[in-house]
Amino acid sequence: MQTKRSIPSNIVVRGTNWVGDTVMSIPALRELRRLFPSSHLTAWIPAGLSDLMKATGIPDEVISFNKDSGGPLIRPFRMARKLATRHFDAAVFFQNAFESAFTTTLARIPTRAGYPTDLRGPLLTIKAPLTSEIRRKHQVFYYLGITRYLESYFFTENSKPIEHPDCSIFLGMGALGAGRELLLQEGTDLTRSVIVLCPGSVNSEAKRWPPQSFAALADLLMERLNAQVVFLGAPGEVELVNGITSLMRHRGAVNLAGKARMDVSMAIMHLSRLVVSNDTGSAHLAVAASAEVITIFGPTIADATAPYGPNAHIVQGAAPCAPCRHFRCPIQGHPCMTSITPHAVLKKITDIMSNNLSASRNAR
Repeated sequence: MQTKRSIPSNIVVRGTNWVGDTVMSIPALRELRRLFPSSHLTAWIPAGLSDLMKATGIPDEVISFNKDSGGPLIRPFRMARKLATRHFDAAVFFQNAFESAFTTTLARIPTRAGYPTDLRGPLLTIKAPLTSEIRRKHQVFYYLGITRYLESYFFTENSKPIEHPDCSIFLGMGALGAGRELLLQEGTDLTRSVIVLCPGSVNSEAKRWPPQSFAALADLLMERLNAQVVFLGAPGEVELVNGITSLMRHRGAVNLAGKARMDVSMAIMHLSRLVVSNDTGSAHLAVAASAEVITIFGPTIADATAPYGPNAHIVQGAAPCAPCRHFRCPIQGHPCMTSITPHAVLKKITDIMSNNLSASRNAR
């Protein structure tokens, strides 16, 4: 590949702040590695995403920051001093924020590339055009738009556009073994179909399907499909899952909330028959784990930010007040979510499982 300009040898990539956005940026991160195979690639992300980023196997290094790094007035100066010691010659921004561009300017990183959003245009040396076509597409193509522009900027010709981006992460035998061991340790019956339910949503309570709906679905899965139900969640969602299992008529569901680190949770999803999740990071982790996943949407619309991949499926609620951006639903009854019944989700599950069984038979 012939070059137009000098190729940066030490690149820092400011990743996104959320699990779902990080998963959707994986194809673009892979493109950066393809474009600059000999360059040292460092991912710069929040500490809570370090394990996920390392699991991709793409960057050579990960540097992170904690929430208590001093806030927006102090953090840029602290982070700039840290970045300056690394002598980066280029910064690429997947995150949309003025702060990251300001930080890298303070660190005197000479090349700074990204979309000129959030008033940071004057701080960028390479401004990727944010076209109406990119805005209309799924968010996975938003990040790929940056790498495609970088390809045209640094090289004489562009490769063929990626039509079907891959957001999956290869899970090693260590993670898969740890996932299986945890399942067995917690009494999971692996002779039955394992179906994972993810009822939490850290960034929005309005995105949560009601606990009684998850409880009813879990009972139906046990009754109709003889499934082994496994609940996954963050440490802060243990009580939420406990409340759901207390509402169930049947016993035997496994509660792994707070018991599995991120890569082990992904391994459990990979080992499962199917995952049902709210519109939150767990749904994207299921895609990254190459699991079959149904995402429940109520106050948000699936179009641009739904989990991306051939195994991703949607159940969309409906209400006159939707879509909205409320953290907690202000309307009694939470209509967008209660419009989705457990039987409707069960039907979606059985349809997917039947289609997969037919496809498997036809492939023989």
